[in-house]
Amino acid sequence: MKTGRSEAVRLVPLADCAEVLPGFSVRGRMQHHPAGTHQLLLTKHLRDGVPYSYEDKDDFRIVPGRDATSYELRAGDVLFMSRGTRNLAWAIKDVPDPTIAPVSFYIIRPAQGVDAQYLAWYLNQPAAQAAIDQVRTGAGTPVVQRRAFEQIEILLPPPHEQREVAELAGLLAQENDLRRRLADATQRAQIEIGRQIIEALRARAGAGEKR
Repeated sequence: MKTGRSEAVRLVPLADCAEVLPGFSVRGRMQHHPAGTHQLLLTKHLRDGVPYSYEDKDDFRIVPGRDATSYELRAGDVLFMSRGTRNLAWAIKDVPDPTIAPVSFYIIRPAQGVDAQYLAWYLNQPAAQAAIDQVRTGAGTPVVQRRAFEQIEILLPPPHEQREVAELAGLLAQENDLRRRLADATQRAQIEIGRQIIEALRARAGAGEKR
């Protein structure tokens, strides 16, 4: 029977609702090896606000050179960009086995009852981003320190509410992503049309000089 009372929302440190793991430190230059044993997930594979699912075009294989088991990603993890000043999070929906993330990321492994898409969404919200700004250090390439990051407070509604928020946020992110893609396609079309017009004008100018 419904009581009419809302279920409790908890405010907890990130460390109390997820494990924060470092990314894998790649020795030397990151370079694709077709016969590599591990897929490497890179920033260019990610789209803002959209949970990541592997596509064939993302193929980027490496040979780690040492045991990388503890750096392997799983569906349901969250990736967090720990370097630089744009510290966003992405939920992991699907990756080939094994896939690892480079050291520029933290791998966040949510505890039971914590939805990965909700957690990624929450970390990308202005309130959480403001808290993240406060624990970012360094002048050259700023870093979000892991121990301080683990103390960022997370608002956790009940699991079913987390899923509802995550679903709505996912739909909005997909819409924004489609708008960006459409804008990019429109810009490419405009550039191509402009190129064709200029080529046609040059051809006419050349024909006029020959008369």
